[in-house]
Amino acid sequence: MKTFITQPHCGLVLRWIVLASCLGLVPCVGWAQQPPASEPALPKIRPETPEFKQATDELREHLKNMRGVLVRFNTNLVESQDRELRAQWFELRRSGIPVFERFLQTALAEYQSDPAAKTAIAEMLWKIVNDNVEDDRYEGMLPVAQALLANNYPQEKLLSTASMIAFALCDFEALRPILNKLAIEGGASPQLMGLQQDLPRVEKLWQEELQARQQDAQGEPLPRVLMHTSKGDIEFELFENQAPETVANFISLIESGFYQGHTFHRVIEHFMAQTGCPTGDGTGGPGYTIYNENDKPGARGFFRGTLGLALSQDPNSGGSQFFVTFVPTYQLNDGFTAFGRVISGMDVLSNLVRINPDEKKEEGAPAAMPDEIVSMEVLFKRDHAYQPNKVK
Repeated sequence: MKTFITQPHCGLVLRWIVLASCLGLVPCVGWAQQPPASEPALPKIRPETPEFKQATDELREHLKNMRGVLVRFNTNLVESQDRELRAQWFELRRSGIPVFERFLQTALAEYQSDPAAKTAIAEMLWKIVNDNVEDDRYEGMLPVAQALLANNYPQEKLLSTASMIAFALCDFEALRPILNKLAIEGGASPQLMGLQQDLPRVEKLWQEELQARQQDAQGEPLPRVLMHTSKGDIEFELFENQAPETVANFISLIESGFYQGHTFHRVIEHFMAQTGCPTGDGTGGPGYTIYNENDKPGARGFFRGTLGLALSQDPNSGGSQFFVTFVPTYQLNDGFTAFGRVISGMDVLSNLVRINPDEKKEEGAPAAMPDEIVSMEVLFKRDHAYQPNKVK
């Protein structure tokens, strides 16, 4: 059964479907799970400015090319050709990001030229923002949400959605007035109210992280690794200065080929994606554990794209399992070791199939097929041995 492209949780494909609907294109059968029938149909937009027309035409052409690859993949009977079609899909997805960004920028500019008259564009912009945030894609969404807020777009979720974007991106200047407005209007959740109280602490932690990144850039180059997943590539920079033993263990496992084929067995929206378990259920490891390093001087915190060592109840129970955070999770700072961060590929991370092992599934509902690590490679490391310091 081929599910590589047609996964029901493939958020990026759903983004293209939304845009195709807005642009008047009809997606082919087999693209991915269609949006629920109960959702209102999106209005067809009619670009007026030359810039928006050009960007729309470019996006239409790109969508047609993506649709063509999906059709060929879903109807292809020659298994050996699947890899080539997958490669074409990933390349189109990668090259489609700037096409989508130009479309969004020109759509926003046309909307702001006459917000009262551009209601169809406003509705499309809100749909794009909401869908991206639900899938933990935040980059590029804040200016759109702010424009909708400035023009009083009538959507009760807009304030809370905008606050989530600003928080994920650590844009505290934008976040503060949004949280204040939510508190005044009484629309803030307990989580958002707690965040408002914690904001000074979180801002301080972020400033410390920025200083650490500046020191990293000025010092000896840090190790880098590349993870090839079933959804594309993610590159990490590893915090060897603050978590040398965790980094040594990680690189040792990568070089041994340990991670090949491991699934992302736990991917929780607005939280993190976890992998590195050889049994695929969160109970496995490399056969040993290593020491936690979260209490070392200068220990790094958890922000969007931070790489962390997964633990059981024992602080020194980490081994091979690791996770990558979708949003700042400063609550983890006191117990978990942060040992790297995403350098490129956040869009790939956000596109991983969501799997919550603790969530009850409806009887008869099909199980989600998890994404997996195809392989990992060390791009750069320092000139010394990398071996785990084992607890047992």
